[in-house]
Amino acid sequence: MKYEEVINRVDRYIKSDKHQPIIVDLPNIEMYKRMLGHYDVGCYTINNASSFCMEEGLPIMDKLQHSLSMIDSVLFLNGLSCYLKLQGEQVLQNNLRSLLDLSLDGKLVVLTFNCANVLSKMDARLLAAGRISIVDGEPSYQPTLCFISPKLANSVPYGIKGINRLQNMATFLEENSNNVNVVTVRTKADFPNSMFDIVEYSSEYQVLADWDAVFLSLGSEAGTKEQWAYLLKETEAYDDWHSYIAAEFGNPSNLANCINIFAQYEPNKKWAYFLALATCGVKGNEYLAYVISKSKTYGDFIMQSFCAILNLSVNDSNFHKYYEERKVITSFMDEYVEELDTFCKQVYGKEDKAIYYLTDNTRKEKEHIIELIGKYKYSVDQLELFLPKVYSDLATYLKPYNYSNAYLNKYFAQYKYCKVINSITSDMLQLVEEQAMKREYNIWLQPRAAYVDKVSKIPADTVLYFMDAMGAEYLGYLQSKCFENGLSFSANVARCNLPSITSMNKEFEEDFKQAGCKVYSNKDMDELKHGGVYTYDYEDNKFPIHIVEELDILNKLVSQLKTMPKEQTACVIADHGASRLAVINEKENKWGVSEKGIHSGRCCPKADISEKPQFATEENDFWCLANYDRFKGGRKALVEVHGGATLEEVVVPVIVVRKKTASVTCKLVDNKPVMVSFKKKARLRLFVDVDSNEMTISVNGIFYSLKKTEIPYQYYAEMPEVKNVGEYTCDVYNEDALVAKDIKFQVKKEGASERKFF
Repeated sequence: MKYEEVINRVDRYIKSDKHQPIIVDLPNIEMYKRMLGHYDVGCYTINNASSFCMEEGLPIMDKLQHSLSMIDSVLFLNGLSCYLKLQGEQVLQNNLRSLLDLSLDGKLVVLTFNCANVLSKMDARLLAAGRISIVDGEPSYQPTLCFISPKLANSVPYGIKGINRLQNMATFLEENSNNVNVVTVRTKADFPNSMFDIVEYSSEYQVLADWDAVFLSLGSEAGTKEQWAYLLKETEAYDDWHSYIAAEFGNPSNLANCINIFAQYEPNKKWAYFLALATCGVKGNEYLAYVISKSKTYGDFIMQSFCAILNLSVNDSNFHKYYEERKVITSFMDEYVEELDTFCKQVYGKEDKAIYYLTDNTRKEKEHIIELIGKYKYSVDQLELFLPKVYSDLATYLKPYNYSNAYLNKYFAQYKYCKVINSITSDMLQLVEEQAMKREYNIWLQPRAAYVDKVSKIPADTVLYFMDAMGAEYLGYLQSKCFENGLSFSANVARCNLPSITSMNKEFEEDFKQAGCKVYSNKDMDELKHGGVYTYDYEDNKFPIHIVEELDILNKLVSQLKTMPKEQTACVIADHGASRLAVINEKENKWGVSEKGIHSGRCCPKADISEKPQFATEENDFWCLANYDRFKGGRKALVEVHGGATLEEVVVPVIVVRKKTASVTCKLVDNKPVMVSFKKKARLRLFVDVDSNEMTISVNGIFYSLKKTEIPYQYYAEMPEVKNVGEYTCDVYNEDALVAKDIKFQVKKEGASERKFF
């Protein structure tokens, strides 16, 4: 029937003397609201079925029918059909039929919504008699009811709060919504015959998956309940997942760039970033894309960030690129210590190639690198090949320093190599025992006081850094670090007083104090070598992992020096050095000491021994061992030892550091290869914009003098040891200062064709 015809029928019913209820069904929300509005006038009562519902319950039909049977006026009842449809077609039909059989003193019009299919199946006589009227029109879309657990109520921006308020769905239907959220403790199982489709949301993940289907591909296991709750709340203001990604992480095609600020994200946002990568893909970072391809959860993502590279051989064409990208990624994952620990355990399986997988991002990895070097005893050439990439500071430590004495150059290069590989080579042992007898350092080196006396000690402009136990082995490292940090560096090497202990070697500190200069006393290195920090103990771990902390101490020193004013001069002076090799030698001589545990057996009072030990030197009424033995009864050192007279214990630096006033330009005179032949020595030509007679270069650990040419600021160096074709690098020094690093040049055989050369 047409709407107007039904209105006329209802009006005739109201004016008639009939009291049997009638039913009017409206096909869509527009007509439903239109009819309610038409009869919402003072003379009629409009009642909603929800008033007969208990909390989270459906209308109690007995109570409803009894209440209706008592009316004595015209009443319009609405909202009942939605509750009955929830219980099924049969319940809807039976209850509507029961209402039609009510005996009334008044009049009752039951408004139903979109129930034509059910009403048309009822007794045809009711339709013919006008007891049931079905309005013509396009029926509304049957909505899906989304049952949402009350615990998710705060995560749902809109919805019906409880089954008992189901009549309010009209508001949502008016907005042409296909889904109606109902926050309820009831479940789909409570309504097995429902005429509505029902979906249940018992988790935030389900709500999100309905919001954007992209989450279906991830699966709920991609996050915890707490994480999904976080994301549901965070995405409330966005139309879809990609809009949220764009707002939080930028262009979805550039997500890889966000790894640079990953460490700044709070934990839940880190997880959301993983989801963004997993759903949008990764461009511009092949290793990150590889990691995501192997990750189903955030835990997988972190673990694979560390460990996925272990799937590749070091010879794989992708290894180098993956390694570099992984190093950047994991540098922003400091807090994931368990995953790092797992990686370090798994990398052992790579055996002698394991070192290629490690980085210098963390202390643990750096210590692991040192353990592997000690285990596999890599050659100097091998270390030079991979250390600059995997642990650049250790590579810098091993670089040679020009002590202006060929023997010292050789000695300390050997000493540092032996210290790192944790083994005393036969060449090193020969050097030590040779000097234990000759003790030529007394000829080569002046006492430290000779250089300290020459230092200008101006109270306002000069400061002293007293570095306890910082021997001459670190000069090359400090030289390089000063260069990198814009500091000028000059140094002299001297000999300390024997025995090489602090109490015999701190007179220079008083010199600076008396001059009124500021003095900073740094004992970190000495405490480290005595085993007073961390867990370094030779008895527990034979490998020299303490080197990591040694280099960190020096890095902190350089950082402090970098902050000094331009007009200030810093003097960095050590009291004595220390020996690692005397610790790993593990050998006692036949002479005992009366004071057990003093100076780890490296020296003893002369009065304790009636005869001169073979490898000892006498000074200040002490016998000081110049080889790697210790006196019997001396306490074993935990890390390193001093008190003796080996070069690493005796040779000490006197360093002067200032801020650089100007940089030095240094480059090849031309880009032509250096030509060599059987008769022709390699000659390198350099432009350096300083005029100096004290410049040198180092190539492959060998130092060559730079000599002036007839052209100002152009120099050359002859390099007889450079004979093989290939690419080389050189460092340039002016006196003790490093002025240029890693200048590349090619060497080519004279007369060779280009085809043969390449």
